[in-house]
Amino acid sequence: MAEPSAIQLLTPSVVQAALVGGAVVAIRPARPRDAPAVAELHRRAAPSSLRDRYPGTPPPALTDPEQCLAAVPGSCTLVAFHGFRLVGVAQITGHVPVADFGVLVREDHRRRGLGAILAKHALHVAHELGHREAVSFGSPDNRALRAMLHRLGLEGRTRYTGDLLVTRISLPYEPDPAPSGPGPDPAVRLPDPVTHRHPIASA
Repeated sequence: MAEPSAIQLLTPSVVQAALVGGAVVAIRPARPRDAPAVAELHRRAAPSSLRDRYPGTPPPALTDPEQCLAAVPGSCTLVAFHGFRLVGVAQITGHVPVADFGVLVREDHRRRGLGAILAKHALHVAHELGHREAVSFGSPDNRALRAMLHRLGLEGRTRYTGDLLVTRISLPYEPDPAPSGPGPDPAVRLPDPVTHRHPIASA
Protein backbone atom coordinates (compact mmCIF):
# COMPACT_ATOMS: atom_id res chain seq x y z
CA MET A 1 0.00 0.00 0.00
CA ALA A 2 1.30 3.46 -0.90
CA GLU A 3 2.39 5.80 1.87
CA PRO A 4 -0.17 8.58 2.60
CA SER A 5 0.67 11.96 1.16
CA ALA A 6 1.37 15.00 3.31
CA ILE A 7 -2.04 16.45 2.49
CA GLN A 8 -3.80 13.22 3.50
CA LEU A 9 -2.01 13.33 6.83
CA LEU A 10 -3.05 16.95 7.33
CA THR A 11 -6.68 16.35 6.38
CA PRO A 12 -7.36 12.69 7.29
CA SER A 13 -11.09 12.81 6.63
CA VAL A 14 -13.77 13.14 4.01
CA VAL A 15 -15.90 16.27 4.43
CA GLN A 16 -19.54 15.94 3.41
CA ALA A 17 -21.18 19.24 2.49
CA ALA A 18 -24.81 20.01 1.66
CA LEU A 19 -25.35 22.20 -1.40
CA VAL A 20 -28.26 24.45 -2.23
CA GLY A 21 -31.01 22.14 -3.43
CA GLY A 22 -30.12 19.35 -1.00
CA ALA A 23 -27.40 17.47 -2.86
CA VAL A 24 -24.53 16.25 -0.70
CA VAL A 25 -20.96 16.12 -1.97
CA ALA A 26 -17.91 14.41 -0.50
CA ILE A 27 -14.72 16.50 -0.49
CA ARG A 28 -11.33 14.91 0.05
CA PRO A 29 -7.69 15.16 -1.05
CA ALA A 30 -7.18 13.85 -4.58
CA ARG A 31 -5.53 10.49 -5.14
CA PRO A 32 -3.53 9.41 -8.19
CA ARG A 33 -6.45 7.34 -9.43
CA ASP A 34 -8.55 10.54 -9.62
CA ALA A 35 -6.38 11.94 -12.43
CA PRO A 36 -8.59 10.69 -15.32
CA ALA A 37 -11.72 12.16 -13.68
CA VAL A 38 -9.93 15.49 -13.14
CA ALA A 39 -8.88 15.52 -16.79
CA GLU A 40 -12.43 14.68 -17.89
CA LEU A 41 -13.84 17.54 -15.80
CA HIS A 42 -11.52 19.89 -17.67
CA ARG A 43 -12.41 18.41 -21.07
CA ARG A 44 -16.13 18.90 -20.42
CA ALA A 45 -15.77 22.46 -19.14
CA ALA A 46 -16.84 25.30 -21.39
CA PRO A 47 -13.92 27.18 -23.00
CA SER A 48 -14.99 30.33 -21.14
CA SER A 49 -14.84 28.42 -17.82
CA LEU A 50 -11.30 27.28 -18.55
CA ARG A 51 -10.23 30.81 -19.49
CA ASP A 52 -11.75 32.07 -16.25
CA ARG A 53 -10.03 29.37 -14.18
CA TYR A 54 -6.64 29.61 -15.89
CA PRO A 55 -6.16 33.20 -17.11
CA GLY A 56 -3.16 33.16 -19.40
CA THR A 57 -2.15 29.59 -18.47
CA PRO A 58 -3.26 26.37 -20.22
CA PRO A 59 -5.01 23.90 -17.91
CA PRO A 60 -2.43 21.28 -16.89
CA ALA A 61 -5.07 18.52 -16.85
CA LEU A 62 -5.56 18.94 -20.60
CA THR A 63 -1.95 18.05 -21.33
CA ASP A 64 -0.91 15.89 -18.37
CA PRO A 65 -3.59 14.70 -15.91
CA GLU A 66 -1.00 13.54 -13.41
CA GLN A 67 0.44 17.07 -13.25
CA CYS A 68 -2.70 18.27 -11.45
CA LEU A 69 -2.17 15.72 -8.71
CA ALA A 70 1.61 15.81 -8.40
CA ALA A 71 2.75 15.68 -4.78
CA VAL A 72 4.75 18.91 -4.89
CA PRO A 73 5.51 20.32 -1.43
CA GLY A 74 3.08 23.12 -0.69
CA SER A 75 0.59 22.06 -3.39
CA CYS A 76 -2.48 19.86 -3.41
CA THR A 77 -5.76 19.18 -5.18
CA LEU A 78 -9.10 18.69 -3.44
CA VAL A 79 -11.86 16.83 -5.26
CA ALA A 80 -15.63 16.95 -4.72
CA PHE A 81 -17.77 13.95 -5.70
CA HIS A 82 -21.54 13.70 -5.96
CA GLY A 83 -21.96 9.96 -5.81
CA PHE A 84 -19.34 8.59 -8.20
CA ARG A 85 -19.20 11.72 -10.37
CA LEU A 86 -16.51 14.36 -9.93
CA VAL A 87 -18.26 17.74 -9.80
CA GLY A 88 -15.51 20.12 -8.68
CA VAL A 89 -11.84 20.59 -7.89
CA ALA A 90 -9.86 23.11 -5.87
CA GLN A 91 -6.16 23.40 -6.56
CA ILE A 92 -3.42 24.91 -4.43
CA THR A 93 -0.11 25.51 -6.18
CA GLY A 94 3.03 27.51 -5.52
CA HIS A 95 5.85 27.56 -3.07
CA VAL A 96 5.54 28.36 0.62
CA PRO A 97 4.70 30.96 1.92
CA VAL A 98 2.41 32.13 -0.96
CA ALA A 99 -0.16 29.82 -2.57
CA ASP A 100 -2.06 30.28 -5.81
CA PHE A 101 -5.52 28.77 -5.49
CA GLY A 102 -8.39 28.24 -7.89
CA VAL A 103 -11.64 26.35 -8.23
CA LEU A 104 -13.36 24.65 -11.17
CA VAL A 105 -16.95 23.40 -10.81
CA ARG A 106 -18.91 21.25 -13.24
CA GLU A 107 -21.37 23.38 -15.21
CA ASP A 108 -24.50 21.65 -13.87
CA HIS A 109 -23.38 22.13 -10.25
CA ARG A 110 -22.84 25.88 -10.34
CA ARG A 111 -24.84 28.45 -8.35
CA ARG A 112 -25.28 25.88 -5.57
CA GLY A 113 -22.50 26.96 -3.24
CA LEU A 114 -19.91 24.35 -4.21
CA GLY A 115 -17.31 26.87 -5.40
CA ALA A 116 -17.36 28.75 -2.10
CA ILE A 117 -17.26 25.52 -0.09
CA LEU A 118 -14.26 24.23 -2.05
CA ALA A 119 -12.50 27.59 -1.74
CA LYS A 120 -12.93 27.61 2.06
CA HIS A 121 -11.48 24.13 2.37
CA ALA A 122 -8.62 24.99 -0.01
CA LEU A 123 -7.70 28.05 2.04
CA HIS A 124 -7.73 25.97 5.24
CA VAL A 125 -5.51 23.32 3.66
CA ALA A 126 -3.15 25.98 2.26
CA HIS A 127 -2.65 27.28 5.80
CA GLU A 128 -2.06 23.75 7.12
CA LEU A 129 0.58 23.25 4.42
CA GLY A 130 2.50 26.25 5.72
CA HIS A 131 1.31 29.03 3.42
CA ARG A 132 0.76 32.45 4.96
CA GLU A 133 -0.99 34.02 1.99
CA ALA A 134 -3.17 32.81 -0.88
CA VAL A 135 -3.66 34.59 -4.20
CA SER A 136 -6.45 34.13 -6.74
CA PHE A 137 -6.42 35.48 -10.29
CA GLY A 138 -9.46 35.94 -12.52
CA SER A 139 -11.13 37.97 -15.20
CA PRO A 140 -13.20 41.03 -14.20
CA ASP A 141 -15.97 39.55 -16.39
CA ASN A 142 -16.07 36.32 -14.38
CA ARG A 143 -19.39 36.75 -12.55
CA ALA A 144 -19.12 33.37 -10.83
CA LEU A 145 -15.75 34.34 -9.34
CA ARG A 146 -17.00 37.74 -8.21
CA ALA A 147 -20.07 36.16 -6.60
CA MET A 148 -17.86 33.60 -4.84
CA LEU A 149 -15.56 36.35 -3.52
CA HIS A 150 -18.63 38.17 -2.21
CA ARG A 151 -19.88 34.97 -0.58
CA LEU A 152 -16.49 34.48 1.10
CA GLY A 153 -16.25 38.08 2.32
CA LEU A 154 -13.20 38.78 0.15
CA GLU A 155 -14.36 41.67 -2.03
CA GLY A 156 -12.36 44.13 0.07
CA ARG A 157 -9.15 42.21 -0.69
CA THR A 158 -9.64 42.21 -4.46
CA ARG A 159 -7.92 44.69 -6.76
CA TYR A 160 -7.72 45.29 -10.50
CA THR A 161 -4.22 44.62 -11.83
CA GLY A 162 -4.09 45.22 -15.55
CA ASP A 163 -6.85 43.06 -17.02
CA LEU A 164 -7.08 40.75 -13.99
CA LEU A 165 -8.85 40.65 -10.67
CA VAL A 166 -6.26 39.74 -8.04
CA THR A 167 -7.39 38.66 -4.58
CA ARG A 168 -4.78 38.35 -1.81
CA ILE A 169 -5.85 36.50 1.34
CA SER A 170 -3.88 36.35 4.55
CA LEU A 171 -3.95 32.92 6.17
CA PRO A 172 -5.55 31.59 8.27
CA TYR A 173 -8.58 32.75 6.33
CA GLU A 174 -11.10 34.93 8.11
CA PRO A 175 -13.91 36.58 6.10
CA ASP A 176 -14.38 40.32 6.12
CA PRO A 177 -17.58 41.58 7.83
CA ALA A 178 -20.61 41.18 5.58
CA PRO A 179 -21.45 44.37 3.63
CA SER A 180 -24.76 46.05 4.34
CA GLY A 181 -25.80 46.24 0.70
CA PRO A 182 -26.64 43.43 -1.76
CA GLY A 183 -23.84 41.57 -3.51
CA PRO A 184 -23.15 41.54 -7.24
CA ASP A 185 -25.80 38.86 -7.80
CA PRO A 186 -28.25 38.30 -4.90
CA ALA A 187 -29.36 35.00 -6.41
CA VAL A 188 -26.05 33.40 -5.49
CA ARG A 189 -25.94 34.50 -1.85
CA LEU A 190 -26.08 31.08 -0.27
CA PRO A 191 -26.55 29.62 3.22
CA ASP A 192 -23.60 28.11 5.04
CA PRO A 193 -23.13 24.40 4.31
CA VAL A 194 -23.64 21.72 6.90
CA THR A 195 -20.59 19.51 7.15
CA HIS A 196 -19.93 16.09 8.64
CA ARG A 197 -16.62 14.28 8.81
CA HIS A 198 -16.05 10.59 8.21
CA PRO A 199 -12.76 8.63 7.96
CA ILE A 200 -11.23 8.36 4.50
CA ALA A 201 -11.35 4.85 3.11
CA SER A 202 -7.93 3.43 2.30
CA ALA A 203 -6.85 3.74 -1.31
